[in-house]
Amino acid sequence: MASMIGDIDPNSEIANSVQQEYRRFVNYAEPELGTHETTADGKVVRSSMQARASSGPRTPPMVESLPAGGAPASAYWEQRISQRQNKNARAVTLSVDDVINRMISQSNQLAAISDVPLIRDTVANEATGRFDPFIFADSEYESTEQPRSSLLETGTSSTAPENLADDRFTSEFGIGQPLITGGEVRLSQRLGTENSNSDFFVPDDQANADIALEIRQPLLDGAGVLVNTAPIHVAKLERDRSIAELQRQIEDQFTEVMRTYWTLYAERAHLLQRQRLVGDLRGVAEQISARAEFDTLAGEREQAAAAIRRAEASTIRARSGVDNAQARLSALLSDPSLYGDRVEIIPGQRPVRKFTDVPLEDVALLALQNRPEVKSVALQLRAAELQAEVAKNKLLPDLDVRAGISNGGLSGDYDVGNAWSNQFDQTDVDGFVGVRFKMPLGNRSDRSINDRRRIEVRQLTSQLRNVSDTVLLEAQVAVREARTAYEEMRARQAQLAANNTEIAALRARADEGLESGSAFLATLISGMEDRTESEQRLLEAVVSYNLALYQVERVAGTMLSSRGVEALRIDTGNLDHIAIVRRALGKDRLPVGADSNENLLVNPRAIERGVGGRNGGQRDAP
Repeated sequence: MASMIGDIDPNSEIANSVQQEYRRFVNYAEPELGTHETTADGKVVRSSMQARASSGPRTPPMVESLPAGGAPASAYWEQRISQRQNKNARAVTLSVDDVINRMISQSNQLAAISDVPLIRDTVANEATGRFDPFIFADSEYESTEQPRSSLLETGTSSTAPENLADDRFTSEFGIGQPLITGGEVRLSQRLGTENSNSDFFVPDDQANADIALEIRQPLLDGAGVLVNTAPIHVAKLERDRSIAELQRQIEDQFTEVMRTYWTLYAERAHLLQRQRLVGDLRGVAEQISARAEFDTLAGEREQAAAAIRRAEASTIRARSGVDNAQARLSALLSDPSLYGDRVEIIPGQRPVRKFTDVPLEDVALLALQNRPEVKSVALQLRAAELQAEVAKNKLLPDLDVRAGISNGGLSGDYDVGNAWSNQFDQTDVDGFVGVRFKMPLGNRSDRSINDRRRIEVRQLTSQLRNVSDTVLLEAQVAVREARTAYEEMRARQAQLAANNTEIAALRARADEGLESGSAFLATLISGMEDRTESEQRLLEAVVSYNLALYQVERVAGTMLSSRGVEALRIDTGNLDHIAIVRRALGKDRLPVGADSNENLLVNPRAIERGVGGRNGGQRDAP
């Protein structure tokens, strides 16, 4: 989290809140801490060898890189899952790695959400632009003629005009620089011409010039670097928060893709199980038909036929489940080459059956360090703290100082150049200084804003603690679920073995002629259906165990980093974009201009140094 919030103080309320929640979690979750192992009968127990070198938290391994482990002979579908089920379709075998690559390169969802940080970056640059220097210019021509109200206006001679006429042209231009202390510096040059019919207007056809340097600076309200740069820092924190949200949405997409991938695997295996049941029941029906002339009753044939119809109906539903899962996976990947009924997606990844465990305390610590939900709230809290500082400053009265120096020059015959030259040596330098004070009585508006900001800080502090609690709970649930799913998988495996033993015994008795009749047939059919249900339960347990391992990665926040998934800012020569890539695949697989970029998911501030950044040096806050 410290990498996400660059200026975080390790002793701040943000850091202390997270640390306190972790210490409290370790205390109440103590029975589940430490490494775990399995017994011969598949039970997960705490390992007696708990001591290990203190080298930081252990990162959960990538699920697809784990050794799959041997499948029992009863799990026949694992050997047949790669066989084509639709002979009229083009088969496409996808591993988990293939699915990830297609997702990050083609997903419309990722393309949409990756633009949000760039939008927020423009807001940050907009806030930074407040301190850009500026130039200004102003010109004005004025012609007036008014009745004189005094002889001193036009002259005392008999030829003095009755009306005072005046023609004046003024032009002013210069450069200004807003200051991060809240003030402003201006350097301006004024040039002008003027003529009047007054006898006292000397010289005629005047040209004038005036150069001035002025500074304005608040001393109380609105003063200080922190107060004036707070909008920039808040905008950047919001931008960084959008990158944390991008990480969360990529993880959501990845998790959904994995869930759909293994759902497709399960549906294909489920179809194989139902097809096997249909075949076994048809074999029973054939045996009954072969004995029709001996000891088989008509009701037994109908009993077998009804069982076959039930199994065939479930096969239709299973085939629909395959089609739905395949369509869902294609949509998530936004891959047009996988659309339609002419393509059959075959999962090429074998499920993991071996027990894999990561200590709960490691997963919990990684979760607090990596989870985007924690980063997001911490960034919100940091922004609220800055806004609270600004609101506190607003309680002060307005006290502004204004000072400057100037010098003027004058010439006749509309000689502007001579007037400009005279402004440097014709007179001494003029100077001025002034102070402005203002204080609202009661100041209810600013006090209310200050109270609101302080309450928001308190609220977000509680929210950070709550999110930390939630993340730690999710870590505990994920690790517990992985252990439970493994135990359930082993138990379902034992259950299926018992069903197979029961079916074998029933078949042996039938072959030996020891059992027959409707009651025995019902027992045999029921046993076959129970075995199919056990096969399905084992399949679900295997898939649940694999998804639980992915969930451990998810809650630890390492799902993307362990696979080399990065977010890079790419210069296209027009509008930049953020590309989701896997740098580990090699430079030849990266977009043009991405080689030197940093991973935004690790260092959000790298978005300011994007390749070909169109804002140049303006990206950095003053």
